Amino acid sequence: MKLKRFLSLVALLAVAGVVYSIHSQMAPKPLRSFVATTIMSSPQKGSPSLSTSTLAKAVRTDGSWVEIWTRNIGGQDKHERDIHDFKNGMVIVVEDATQSVVRNSIPPGEYKHRLVPAVSCDGSPAGQILGVEVNYAETTQDITGNEQGDAIELEKSWAVPDLGCFVLQKETIWTRKSDGVLLVDTKITPISMSFQKVDEFFEIPTSYTERTKEEVLSRLNKLTQQGLPRESSRVRESPENPD
Repeated sequence: MKLKRFLSLVALLAVAGVVYSIHSQMAPKPLRSFVATTIMSSPQKGSPSLSTSTLAKAVRTDGSWVEIWTRNIGGQDKHERDIHDFKNGMVIVVEDATQSVVRNSIPPGEYKHRLVPAVSCDGSPAGQILGVEVNYAETTQDITGNEQGDAIELEKSWAVPDLGCFVLQKETIWTRKSDGVLLVDTKITPISMSFQKVDEFFEIPTSYTERTKEEVLSRLNKLTQQGLPRESSRVRESPENPD
């Protein structure tokens, strides 16, 4: 091999190596399945104590996710799972208190909430939470038409770049424009996180009954009349953001 040809080959390989290195650094990491458990807290009107609830989120490698809410009803823990199955295009609510299953198609506009691998997230690096690197970001927006008066919303979030920008910690504050009164101060604080298989969270009990949202709400009203708190259920009309 002539020297000139050899040097050209070496240069070509060097360039290819640099390009591969840059591509490797820019390519997002595949999603890993995980479960994150958080505490949601907010002030209660007329009470010095906070209203709290436990929320777990299980995320599948295809970006589908489940919210698992826990409430104590009549001395027993009851769960509601809101399954956002983007692979099959369905949001399925599994409600323990009434042993019900509610199915709806995911609206096209909600697919933006599917978790996908990401190279980076909004905001700037802010260290670690529960052993994972997070980015901190703040956003503000005007809230109009609120019955308590127009307000400014400040949202603080801590997202995990390696997990599709999953929001692990969040704080939402509404401040009334007219007098600066705090209207909303909701915090979502993570308490545990584990990387594990999550298939069990997507399973639907065969013994539960398929019902409409209205039928479930009617049954919940009956439970309320029996002295059980209606807030034990979070049956919703449409899927929400996992953030």
